[in-house]
Amino acid sequence: MKIKNIVVTVVFCLFITLFFLLSVFHTPIEVSESERRPLAQAPEISFQGIINGSVMEDIEDFTADQFPFRDSFRKLYTWYRMNVMQLKDTNDLAIEDGYIAKVESGLNEKSIEKVLGSFNYIYENYLKDNGGKTYLSIIPDKNYFFSEKYGYISMDYDRLVKEITEGLPAAEYIDIFGTLELEDYYKTDTHWSQDKILLTMETLAQKLGVGENFLGGGYKENSLYPFYGVYHGQSALDLPAETIVYLTNDVLDKCTVFDYETGKTTGLYTLENFNSKEPYDVFLGGTKAMLRIDNPAVTEKKELVVFRDSFGSSLLPLLSEGYSSIFVVDIRYISASMLESYIDFENVDALFLYSTLILNSNPSFK
Repeated sequence: MKIKNIVVTVVFCLFITLFFLLSVFHTPIEVSESERRPLAQAPEISFQGIINGSVMEDIEDFTADQFPFRDSFRKLYTWYRMNVMQLKDTNDLAIEDGYIAKVESGLNEKSIEKVLGSFNYIYENYLKDNGGKTYLSIIPDKNYFFSEKYGYISMDYDRLVKEITEGLPAAEYIDIFGTLELEDYYKTDTHWSQDKILLTMETLAQKLGVGENFLGGGYKENSLYPFYGVYHGQSALDLPAETIVYLTNDVLDKCTVFDYETGKTTGLYTLENFNSKEPYDVFLGGTKAMLRIDNPAVTEKKELVVFRDSFGSSLLPLLSEGYSSIFVVDIRYISASMLESYIDFENVDALFLYSTLILNSNPSFK
């Protein structure tokens, strides 16, 4: 028994020593490709940091993020939770029938207040007396359908919609919750699939006044494979790849997208982004401060300003059939006070189009 204890102790000490040495000589990784997030780096040591404890917190984050063979251990941990403990969640993600969702139950009142402050600033300064109409539509995130179908707790979506709509009473609310279902979203990503949101787009178009007379349809489905969503890496599960489908037709093929930041003009889809860290960025080039979609098929001036998050990237190319120009604005990346330098708001309609995911996450609106 004594020899056995000695052997176990020696093996344990060697194991700890090995991983200590690996940690010391391990080159820190800046970004986790699988989780699509920056990893904690070695903190700067300061006397003040030692006193207030922040250095120790930073060291803890650093060691957790830079642990040798981290991805392998994450997969082992996930396998243990799912197969041994028979749990349905891992890494704060719930998994059912191949669908992955980050289930959140709380309603962030401070976030809603902040969002409404930004929306009302834009309305009061640009839209109130501009002669156009103001619309608001809220996109339900995947959790809305996931939680309802599989019995998980969720945020109070009805309350969120009520507070946002009542907080911006001048905007006409367009309800699109009933046009969607869980199957319209990617299994391993937060976003919806463009080919599944035609009813949603048509509902918005009808309310905006650019319905059947403007939208031609006749789409061709184009596929990009393999697609791994943001939750694929975060879950550390080996789930099947998915396919990104993007739609084209004769009108959409002639539409152009002007990027105010780069001064470059491209098409509706940036296909080279499919091989980037964010494959979903094939739609309108991804997160951009401000874009303008121009459609030469609409000869009379008919413009729309859309304040949006990433969900709008795949919907607005379809909606562009009904307008000569759509100004696509993401106020997380451009100050609202600068908009008048780029957009003439006179007699232009405006649409606030945001997902519940963003509305409840305290977005960094400028």
